[in-house]
Amino acid sequence: MEKNSRALRVLTPYQAAQADALFETMFPGGEGTPGAVETGVTEYLDLTLEGHGADELPRYQWFLGALDEAARAKYGHAFAEATPDERHEIVSLAEQGQLSDRLPAENQRDFFGLLVAHLQEGLFADPVHGGNKDALGWKFLRHPGVWLENSAEENLSTEHVLKDRIKTLADATAEIPRDEEGHRLKQLGYENAVNPQFTDEVDVLLVGVGAMGGVSAQVFAEAGLTVVGLEAGPFRPLDEFLPDELEHAYYTRGGLGPKFQLETPRWREDPSEPETKAATFSLGRMVNGVGGSAGHYGSWLRRFHEWQFAPKSHYEDLYGRNVLPEDCSLADWPVTYQDLEPYYTRLEHLIGIAGDDTNPFVTRSRPLPLPPTRPFVLGQKFTEATRAAGLHPHPVSVGFTTETYDGRRATGYSAWNNGLGSFLGDRWHPGLGPVPAAIASGRFELRTHSRVTRIITDETGAARGVEWVDPTGRVRTQHARAVVLSAYTYENLRLMFLSADSKHAEGLGNNSGQLGLHYMTKMFGHVDAMFPDVNFNRHTGPAAQGVVLDDFLSKDFRSLDHGFLGGATLGAEQQALPLQIARETLPPTVPSWGAAYRDHLAKWPHQGVIRIQPDALPYASHRIDIDPRHRDRSGLGMPLVRVTYRLRENERKLAAWMAQKATGLLRDMGATETWEGPYFTGVGSSHDLGGARFGHNPASSVLDEHLAVHDTKNLYLYSGAAFPSCPGINPTLTIWAVVMRAAEHLAGELGGAPQEGAAQ
Repeated sequence: MEKNSRALRVLTPYQAAQADALFETMFPGGEGTPGAVETGVTEYLDLTLEGHGADELPRYQWFLGALDEAARAKYGHAFAEATPDERHEIVSLAEQGQLSDRLPAENQRDFFGLLVAHLQEGLFADPVHGGNKDALGWKFLRHPGVWLENSAEENLSTEHVLKDRIKTLADATAEIPRDEEGHRLKQLGYENAVNPQFTDEVDVLLVGVGAMGGVSAQVFAEAGLTVVGLEAGPFRPLDEFLPDELEHAYYTRGGLGPKFQLETPRWREDPSEPETKAATFSLGRMVNGVGGSAGHYGSWLRRFHEWQFAPKSHYEDLYGRNVLPEDCSLADWPVTYQDLEPYYTRLEHLIGIAGDDTNPFVTRSRPLPLPPTRPFVLGQKFTEATRAAGLHPHPVSVGFTTETYDGRRATGYSAWNNGLGSFLGDRWHPGLGPVPAAIASGRFELRTHSRVTRIITDETGAARGVEWVDPTGRVRTQHARAVVLSAYTYENLRLMFLSADSKHAEGLGNNSGQLGLHYMTKMFGHVDAMFPDVNFNRHTGPAAQGVVLDDFLSKDFRSLDHGFLGGATLGAEQQALPLQIARETLPPTVPSWGAAYRDHLAKWPHQGVIRIQPDALPYASHRIDIDPRHRDRSGLGMPLVRVTYRLRENERKLAAWMAQKATGLLRDMGATETWEGPYFTGVGSSHDLGGARFGHNPASSVLDEHLAVHDTKNLYLYSGAAFPSCPGINPTLTIWAVVMRAAEHLAGELGGAPQEGAAQ
């Protein structure tokens, strides 16, 4: 077939023929089943190699040639002319890293992983990306595509739910209303950055207007203080958060984080390793923009348990002073549950959190404002099995509009939710309330597309402002009485290291040598199972529809009796999107390509899963610092963050025990087959905590209880980097509570007026 007849833009006719033969081998057509060629995987690859994956073109050119060379050497003819069995054997060699002796086996295996990913994307990403022609991939899966509403009856249907037609991104975009106010704020943020109005010293300067900066902006503005917020990303109107699994989900290309994509942290497992590799991610990448990564989270907003604010004391009281594993640096918090309870409550009602009071391990001074999410088949089975085992399942509390709330519409229960933006406003983030309220006060100036490069200090070592780069590339300065680092953990710590001065030779906040230490990240394990006679219909609702157990991280759980310290959340949740389905962990007997892989995918409606969110203990040698060799690709040439982290024996034992427990529950639920997912897949998790611990003693911490940097006056850090421990509970609500408390304290110190309803 001629290249022009297929409108290919990068691949030659020879390469296209090779790719067709390759992808059809990896996903063959069958009776009534479209194969990779018919579905348009080669066309998808061609567009990808022209655009997003252009850097991979040389590797593909080598690989396609190597396929041909191997086929000619083994069978005497080209790969495209080989029989299906011959092709299968050649592709198996490639998977094992044995296609050629001209490239290391590890590199070949690494490329094969990319090949599988591109196959999946060409089959199951939205047709707008060039593959999945006529939605054939979705028709094969019997997935209805991008529907923004599902009924309660569909959530609980015993038959596989199909719609009257398959909808694509183009259909959904037409259903998402234009957010006129959001577009106004988007333009305002950009104009403020190009022509700032608050050019004199302001009271508070926020470095990052994401999840934490967004909430604190309102606190400061409503206290009567002048505030500037510098945000590297844009203000995104709701209609710019698109239900596009390939481009806009944090677990695929991470298109909502253009800055983060240019500065992926480096990673090594041990301090003795001289070189690093690009960090991988167990859950997802960061968002750059107003509201931050809360713009694409699953909105699970849970309270920590009271005992979890004194974990070191808890374990030592139970087991003695020498109970911690070697190198473990667990510490108690400088705040208590009682300190944070009023802020938990205020946030639950500011956000509009949905849930109930059936979790016996958490007490509230005021009920949650919205009822819990609707029941669903997997959640019901999980609830029945765990209750029969004497456990305490309950609907997870979520920032999700189960009813209309504060002017926001009730949700339609779209599955296109977790990991993608809040395009209908039914999942709360700070861009939906606090940031617009702060702007409306007239005391907050939002500047978007604004990159901070250095914290400015005076001759005494006190923070006085920042250097920043505006959208036109001009380097500017902004002075402030208080500088608040409110970006993500990685960026906050990088700026502190890179802003070293004569009073802080190793970085701001680092005179005691504590900056970057005690880093923690989540594992997120899971156990999958097959229920041949059950249709779960997980494509009829969001991950916010969840049922969880707190039993295995409660104060009464005796973890050391099982050989480890720590606990975990076990839970069942909704949401099944096409690429998620294609990339779920496979049983040991199912390969990642070929007819057996294809046939396994067809069974996805019967597949259930229990997800595991474990504790992660801090260790002294787990840290964040600056990589001495690698720099970002932003054009600024800023050094990258370096993470030193490995999975320890304690955490391996914890994960194995929890997986065994989940396996037993799945069997109780009626599963006929179970298999475990990996315990650890990446050092980045969106729950990356520690590195600037808060505490009372400056010798062993970076921040005080109000998040002020001990050794640098006027500098504050509003981030999960402050946490001394990492419980197996989603941390966002607790970070917000700590930050709101700190912001109110700082507002008072700066002379701001107390806010109505503020906790005393």
